[in-house]
Amino acid sequence: MAKQWRETYNQWEKAIAPGLEQITASDGFRDLMATSAKFTAAVTSEFERASRRWLHFWNLPAATDVRKLRQQVASIDREVKGLRNLVFEVVAAEPAHAPEPAVMAESPSPMAKPAMAKGTAAEPVVAKPELVVVAPPAVAAHSV
Repeated sequence: MAKQWRETYNQWEKAIAPGLEQITASDGFRDLMATSAKFTAAVTSEFERASRRWLHFWNLPAATDVRKLRQQVASIDREVKGLRNLVFEVVAAEPAHAPEPAVMAESPSPMAKPAMAKGTAAEPVVAKPELVVVAPPAVAAHSV
């Protein structure tokens, strides 16, 4: 059955192909196709402009708005991946045995009443805590 269809198609193609080749090779056909492409592009552009204005009138996003947002999200995604790779490189470069994180020195509670200097009633004396650098915790290796 399939072989019979194939033979019928081949016979039809042999009969019609020379005429179609002659038409498609003509200058008139090329001009018609170029004009058709320009017309299609103009109609599509006008339709997109009108639909974008209508959607914006109703405060709805148009395709151009969505396209811009997708580009922004892709840019942010690339930046986050770059930062993630940088973090993994820094973590991998740390020595195998990291020192224990430092703890802030003992400081008075923020709720405690400040001590007053003897003999003065103007300024309370407040102990200032020391600045201690704390190593960041190890980052688990997982994909974001």
